[in-house]
Amino acid sequence: MKFTEFVHKYSKTNNIPFYIVSGNEYFLKKQALTEIKKRFFSEGGVEQSLIEFNGKDTDRNPAGNLTGGPSILFNDVIDEVKTTPMFGKHKLIIVENADTFLGRNQDKIIGYLKNSCSVNCLILEVSSIDKRTKLAKAMDGKQGILIECDKLYDKPAPWETKKPEYDSELTRWIVMHARNFGKIINLKSAFCLLEKTGNDLAIINNQIDALSVYTGDRNEITIENIQDLLGVSHREKLYNLLDAIGMKDTISAVKMAENIFDVGMENERKNITYDAKSIAITIVSSSHRRMKDLWKILRILDKGGSKKEILEKQYAPRPFVDKFIKQAQNFNEEEMPEKWKYMLEADLLCKTSRLSPTLIIDQLITRLCN
Repeated sequence: MKFTEFVHKYSKTNNIPFYIVSGNEYFLKKQALTEIKKRFFSEGGVEQSLIEFNGKDTDRNPAGNLTGGPSILFNDVIDEVKTTPMFGKHKLIIVENADTFLGRNQDKIIGYLKNSCSVNCLILEVSSIDKRTKLAKAMDGKQGILIECDKLYDKPAPWETKKPEYDSELTRWIVMHARNFGKIINLKSAFCLLEKTGNDLAIINNQIDALSVYTGDRNEITIENIQDLLGVSHREKLYNLLDAIGMKDTISAVKMAENIFDVGMENERKNITYDAKSIAITIVSSSHRRMKDLWKILRILDKGGSKKEILEKQYAPRPFVDKFIKQAQNFNEEEMPEKWKYMLEADLLCKTSRLSPTLIIDQLITRLCN
């Protein structure tokens, strides 16, 4: 089952003797292990009965040199699982980095599963498991559970095309995770947070922690709270500039562009660049994409088309479609070819001339907004 499903169901299930925690999202795997440990201690487990192995440990030969062989043996692990704890009511045995251990002992583990009647619990943490194997299929939720902790989609999954941009696996996780801090956050606010932090769960966790302190006794974390604490992200500054151009607000757009040149711009690798030429080229190409979308929307509107048609053709993200329509209505079909000419000229100047990139962008903004 997916990690989010596990979190919802875990407190309502009976104790399970075997778990495999699989996937490439380390933070979620740690969360899953934390939830299981928390329940272990709340139900009479003690520190002495928590046994942890690590598959990265290696054997040493008599001379003390590393041999590279796995030091964790199946019998060692199973002996721990089968023996009665000396302290507490039961034992929790965790094997991290257990890919090699699992690969060599799948048949033995299946045999253990079929005959398991232990009050103790075994957990294997692995990077991946083939769900077509007998072991994966044996994890039926009664004797064992496979917890899948894969990277979360930071936008609607390909099969969720009708969902708005702010409704994704990652924003839903943020909503759920905020409850661990005693806070409520809605999907739109979660999306705002995601825009500022990126999709690293550890960073998001730290920012939710900071927001929970910042909001104090207030139950909800709002977009305003996020903006007050974290400010406006580099990506949002570019979007705000494009919105100002779309509204033909020359003064605001020029001020925003100058601010971007001053504070830098985030590139595709999420590194901040202060190179004026690179920033200018990015602004021109981004303006081109926005104006292209507005022109397509304008043509649909001129033919009597509707918002539904615009969404179907994916000319605007669902959360921003009304804003894009309003911007498109500031232009007319006759002026768009000329706007195109201005953007091509600006792109050429950025790449070949010695003119100030800031001056080139200021001139382009003035031409697009007039």
